[in-house]
This record gives sequence, C-alpha cells and structure tokens, in this order.
Amino acid sequence: MPQSTYAEDAYTPDKHWWRPAGECRHSRKFRTFAAGGERLAHRDPSVDISPMHEWQHNSPQKLREYEADPTVAKFKAPEYRADQPLRWDEECIRFTSHTKRAFFFGMARVLGKGGVFFLTPISLLVAIVGASMFANDARHGSYISNFLGYQNWIFCIYFVLPWAVLWALAALVQRLAPNFAAGMQPGPMWELNRRTGEVTVFADPSKKRTAWQVADVRPFYEFDCHLLSTPDPQGSPQYSLSLVHHLDEIQVRLVGMFGATQSHLEQRANWDMLQRYMDVSQPLPDFPMLEQDRPADPTTREHDHQTGRDPRFWRDMDDATYDRHVEAQQGKINALYLG
Repeated sequence: MPQSTYAEDAYTPDKHWWRPAGECRHSRKFRTFAAGGERLAHRDPSVDISPMHEWQHNSPQKLREYEADPTVAKFKAPEYRADQPLRWDEECIRFTSHTKRAFFFGMARVLGKGGVFFLTPISLLVAIVGASMFANDARHGSYISNFLGYQNWIFCIYFVLPWAVLWALAALVQRLAPNFAAGMQPGPMWELNRRTGEVTVFADPSKKRTAWQVADVRPFYEFDCHLLSTPDPQGSPQYSLSLVHHLDEIQVRLVGMFGATQSHLEQRANWDMLQRYMDVSQPLPDFPMLEQDRPADPTTREHDHQTGRDPRFWRDMDDATYDRHVEAQQGKINALYLG
C-alpha cells in the first residue's frame, strides 16, 4: 500500500500559537447561522474517541464484505481516489452531497412509501364504514352480500394507487440505474487534509465547469468548531457541527458528513475525533472504518508496530466481542462529556 508523507506545516496542537491576530470580520448574519451556538474548546485529545454512528454502520461483517467486493476495493487505489469528491482515508476527509436528481428520487420513494402506509388503512376504514351503511340501508339481499357488493371498494385502489406507483417507479430506477438515481455532485464541497494540515473549501461543486475550483485554503488551526442547535419538526433540538475561520467568513458545514443528532455528546465526540485525525503527532483514531488505511499513515504505522496491534483487529472480530466494544465506546463518550 502506498504510504503518505506529511507536509512541513501538517497540523499538531502546538500550531494554535501560530494563529494570526486580527479583528474578526464576521457579519451578524454569518455569526447567527454559521458561528452561533457553543464554541467547543480546542483540545489535545489523547483518548481514542470516535462517534457512535461510525461503529453502527461499520460492523466487522460489513468490513469483510467491503474487503471482498472488487468494486469497493478500487476506492483504495491512489489513482482512483485522487479525484473522488467523497473520501475518507489516511490522507483526507472530503465531502460532497447528492445531486438534485438523487434528492428527487429519494424523496419520491419516501413520499410514495409513506403515502401507501398512511393512506391504505384510512381508505380501507372509509370504505368499510361506507359498505356498512350501504348494507344496513339495503332492502334486498343479505347483509354480507350487500357489504361485499359495495361499489365504492374500488376507490381504495384509486386512492392509494398513485402513491404505490410513485414508490415502485422510484425504487425501480434506484435499483436498475443506481448511478443515475443516486449520483454525487461532480466536485467536493470541502476537504480536511491530514497530510498537509489544510482545510480546503471549494467554490461550486454542482457544475462540472466549476467543480474542483478552490474558493479558499486555510490551516486547520485557524478554525473554531461551533456546536449548532436547530429544532426538528417536533421541536426537539438537533445538534450539528460547523467549522468557522476565526477571522474571515469561511465555513465548513460538517452536518452533511456527520449528520445531525439529538445528542450533543455525539457531536462533541466528532470534534475530538477530527482533532485526533488531523494531529499527525498521534495515530489515526482506532475505529473500524479506518483500519485498512492505518498501514499507509507514518505515525499510525509506527504506533501499531510498537504496540503489536493486529492489523485485522476489527475485521476478524466476532459479533459478540464487537457488541462489547460498541457498548464500551458509548460508555467512554458518556464518561468523557457527562463526567
């Protein structure tokens, strides 16, 4: 496996002393929407912490399936991953979002499925009530024959059919043409690079002619992390992270990569994991998704050699043992941020 080398200015926690001084140029609107909420402390996290969603979606069985899949394996090839807008390995975390087309098919499937499951019982209940009234008022024939002979039963199908068709068509397109239905934007939105210690914000990833055009590049140590809170449709708080340059109006919204959660603990773990990831004086965070990338990172490779870490520690783990590690990781997060 090709091995990364660090740039001279790669990030270490002592770089915070290099921050340029100056007057903050954030507008009131920018502060409200990008730099609001709690500013999380810059730390030097030596505890191997990582967010729970990465554990839940990368079980040992999943890792073995990915490893055996030749389509997935090509993502590790340097010549292939260099221009991939979505990436997370020993060199960088790079993010882009789905295209508008992918959003359309995703919403069509969700709405169609929701319509079927929500409207089917309602339409049946309305039809049953109508059939009962019709059977009670009928002057000829038995109650059962009149109930079953109610002419408006067919309206149940007419009422639900459009939603079922919407669901079926969206699911069919996603299955037969996944690249068309679930495509990503041609360029990345942002990148955090462990090798260089830089944060890159790209201009407009949605169009091919502007994809990969760099809007700004700044050192990681010049960014602060803000814990944002917004209400969901039920009014409950949803927490997400935003990286904001300490002087200029430059923002990296991390919600696309790490999602929004009802627990602020998960987001605090995300921030500490990112600091650990960018810090080249420490090994990569030791959680399942990054295990295959550990030999390519110099600090991590040396650490694993000295500690005798099994290179397949996560991939060859049985389910029961993995469940205990997941439980222990949640306990570590609770102790660290609630203690």
